[in-house]
Amino acid sequence: MTLPFALRLAPLAILLAGCGQTLYFAPPPTVSDVRVNVRADTVQINDVSMPEYAINQEIPIQQADGSLSTDTSRLWADLPDRAMQGALTRQLNVITDASVASEPWPLSGFPEVEVSIFVDDMIVQANSTLRLTGTYAMKSEVGRDRVGTFAIVTPVVDLASYTAIIAAHEAAWQQLSEQLARDL
Repeated sequence: MTLPFALRLAPLAILLAGCGQTLYFAPPPTVSDVRVNVRADTVQINDVSMPEYAINQEIPIQQADGSLSTDTSRLWADLPDRAMQGALTRQLNVITDASVASEPWPLSGFPEVEVSIFVDDMIVQANSTLRLTGTYAMKSEVGRDRVGTFAIVTPVVDLASYTAIIAAHEAAWQQLSEQLARDL
């Protein structure tokens, strides 16, 4: 007697159901002590451009041999580029006296400054640091356009803790926000 196909798959389905759950991690919001008066009244943070390995929900961690590995059961609660854009917007609203919003522009009129971020590296390194590097461009309707670079390294308190890894991202984004505010 042959069992129906569905019954033959039932043990596999039960086994897979017990494999564990996916954990999602969101960065704990931080607040900068830096305050900067800027020339622009309104600032738009455009979509953030990131390399492929950094844009996915899996959190890449560099191994001693330089390779990047991920754990598909431990994910960003949001897409990293969107999370970074939201953090920069939130931080710049606190740090500066400008009204800052993410793209698409939700306020009337047009923003006086548009900020574009191009991330080259956003890597949790095997030496328990997060390296965030890249360039930014500020298109200004009230002053001159500017292009700058950033190279930020923040400590990861515990490389085995995804909470610590995500907190290091937020700390790096805060440092980038402070740098952007000084250039606005």
